[in-house]
Amino acid sequence: MNLDEIVKIIGPNDSPIALGGYYSDDFDIDCNIHNLVVFDGKDTPDEIIPHESKILKISHGNLSETNPENLICYENVEILQDPEWELKMLISKVQEKKNQLYSTSSKNALVESQLSLSKAKNALETEDPFVSCWVKCGIVSLIDSILLQNKIIPTPVKALSSIRNLKEKNSNQFVDKLIAETGIERATPSLLSRMLKSSSGFSDMIENNQNSLIIEKKANHLIQNSLFADCYLYLIYQNRNNFYKIKNSLNKNSDKIHVLKTAFDLTTTSSDLSDTIDSLFDISKSLSNFH
Repeated sequence: MNLDEIVKIIGPNDSPIALGGYYSDDFDIDCNIHNLVVFDGKDTPDEIIPHESKILKISHGNLSETNPENLICYENVEILQDPEWELKMLISKVQEKKNQLYSTSSKNALVESQLSLSKAKNALETEDPFVSCWVKCGIVSLIDSILLQNKIIPTPVKALSSIRNLKEKNSNQFVDKLIAETGIERATPSLLSRMLKSSSGFSDMIENNQNSLIIEKKANHLIQNSLFADCYLYLIYQNRNNFYKIKNSLNKNSDKIHVLKTAFDLTTTSSDLSDTIDSLFDISKSLSNFH
């Protein structure tokens, strides 16, 4: 899409605008999805705008951004509008600090995994229904940490292929174990169909912004191309992102566990979870030694 097409849809805007950014991936073009970042400094959720055969996803960026996970997503954006060259200067700074940003982001993901696994351990002791959700979140953060350590931006639709293609190095010895723990060996078209329906429903409950349209498009594209395991992990990522939006108010959202059981494909019994959590903690501690 060019700037004129975008302005017709979102209206005139004086802020810097770029294509790409958060969670952009190679399947966007195939699915006719256009990720747009408007650097207006607004702290508002993503907007999803279906337009003819296209879907426009608008994220709001900040030229004073300090979050390393957000900053590394700006490195390869395509600038469409930047009247004061502010975005160009921000991208130049990102490129200068790229190695540091990846390192910090990898450490942050590792800390996040340990927090999730601690939550899982505590939830297991109190028979909390969300214990398996925390385990899945911990696994995804460990995958993120390894990818970032290898200077790869984790994108949900490519996470599995990215981590499988890593070259042999110390941190990568845990890849097979992590992939096995996600549950992707269960991925079949019928299971993915059920997971997708629940994942879309969970998105509508939490985001309420039509992002389920994008989830459905990408998941169906993966399924149609027989990338069942990739689709499974893609849906786990989407549910992790939305689960995090309610993670501090789970006591008010206990009813959500019913949809998450299918969306997250929660099948492990409590007796098995204890060993899984301990095993994942061991991986997180080993990864800490590589930083």
